[in-house]
Amino acid sequence: MKNTYSLVLLLLLIAAACKTPVNIAEYRESAVAAEELNDYLLATDRWEYYFSQVSAENEPDGSVYAHAAQTAFEAARLGKSLEWFEKAAQKGYNEPPMHKTLALIHQYQGNVSKEISALEEYITRSEKADPDAYSRLFSIYYTTDQAEKAIEAWENIPDTEKRTEQNLDRYFTLNKQLKNDATADSVSMALLEIAPEHVGALEWQAQKKYNLGAARYKKEMDAYEARPTTGNYQTLLRGLKAASVHFREALQYFETLWEVNPDDRHRYAEYMNNIHVRFNDKQKADYYRKFIN
Repeated sequence: MKNTYSLVLLLLLIAAACKTPVNIAEYRESAVAAEELNDYLLATDRWEYYFSQVSAENEPDGSVYAHAAQTAFEAARLGKSLEWFEKAAQKGYNEPPMHKTLALIHQYQGNVSKEISALEEYITRSEKADPDAYSRLFSIYYTTDQAEKAIEAWENIPDTEKRTEQNLDRYFTLNKQLKNDATADSVSMALLEIAPEHVGALEWQAQKKYNLGAARYKKEMDAYEARPTTGNYQTLLRGLKAASVHFREALQYFETLWEVNPDDRHRYAEYMNNIHVRFNDKQKADYYRKFIN
């Protein structure tokens, strides 16, 4: 079959070279034949010559320009691809594959705003969700500080992409930024499952547990001081025991942070000092106090 295509292509080119009467259909056929041989550079040249020969009376519709534009893209002739896609659009062609390829061209050319527009148009016109397109949009929205749009795109990216450390880190950052604390909390735990030394997630959990302990401690102390009875003293002890559980959990996170992020020890030291004060461990409290600025 390949030999047959080659022969057809050769005969067509010879005819063109010998300057036989121009039959513009032959150039279109030769372009298609070159495509079938995966010779996209030659096919693009043939399409270019074909379009140069057509007149207003026999100019093809937008789908032909879009087809040729895709061939030019495969040949890495991005400028020509853009030119023909624009011609296709002028003729009313507006199918999803065109916008998908346009997005790739704009990505290669570093034109982020046009890439976003093309991807959004592609998604709008596609009957089925394209997870890869949503993944790309999520990345672009994140890097261009469009947090709410990034959150929307997240819902449609592949599960495998959702489980990468980079994307989880980004999703975690976005939810903190938008103050979606419940989601940020669950994402921080997912992050720690795959990256146990992730500083941001460790800090989130450490702060959360510390705040829970501090709030419970204050609540129980205030209640007892308001009514310092024997019965309330027993309630106080139970409450302080519950607060201690939170403090110990916080301490575990802070101890990990102490090792993996030594540059911020001065920040962690204040929390660790306070916890050991609550535990009446003067030696450790004094040790961490030395690091507080």
